[in-house]
Amino acid sequence: MHGFGSSKVAATLRRTVVVNCGHAPRLPLATYQRQKGALPTYKPEFIAHVAERRAALRAELAAMLPADAPIVLEIGSGHGHFLARYAAEHPAKLCVGVDLIGERIVRAKKKATRAKLTHCHFVRAEARELIEALPAGVTFDEVWVLFPDPWPKKRHNKNRLLQPSFFEFIAGRTRAGARLYFRTDHAEYFQWVVAAMPRVHTWRVDPASVWPLEHETVFQARAPSYQSLIAIRTADPAKPVRTVLPPLPGPADPTSSA
Repeated sequence: MHGFGSSKVAATLRRTVVVNCGHAPRLPLATYQRQKGALPTYKPEFIAHVAERRAALRAELAAMLPADAPIVLEIGSGHGHFLARYAAEHPAKLCVGVDLIGERIVRAKKKATRAKLTHCHFVRAEARELIEALPAGVTFDEVWVLFPDPWPKKRHNKNRLLQPSFFEFIAGRTRAGARLYFRTDHAEYFQWVVAAMPRVHTWRVDPASVWPLEHETVFQARAPSYQSLIAIRTADPAKPVRTVLPPLPGPADPTSSA
């Protein structure tokens, strides 16, 4: 099992909340639903649960982060080994790790607490929901994606995190010159990302960049080999990409995608 997105829970949540994150069509919600067969109906308690979860996430992040903070984001932070070490070596940087597995977040928070890393936070959430729930002025100085699930079967490639639309999505929160660090032990996934990068004008691969911190993660320790990629945010404006469903449609407007 790899990092963020590897569990069936994560896959189920993505199918529930994602319209376009690179593994679903970039279509209006109503059109996408009609092509799938029929508009779904949601129980009121489910709609309330989703709204409550998103509101709680927004409140948690607003209390945690200054409104205009540049942050280091690790997607799929696992037990916090890497990010806690990174935060210890960079006390001036505000670090946030996100993972969907609660047990991982508990252990990661304990690491940060023991090391008195008050600038290092871990949040249980789906990565795209977290990014959309961040305070409006929060931007990314660095984004780390270490050993994400490769979804190796061809029919599952659409579930991979690093899609062109995801790069566009995070570009909207990222200043020019910021960096994205990607490492994987799955050679085909690595080449798949490399092949996709020329289609993403908001990022460029920089082979000359130096990996800033080598600290072995659980997944890296298990990997017989791995490949790394560093991408730099260009000055090109990001295209708007909606990744998380808007508030679920109510009875008054069952086809709304706003």
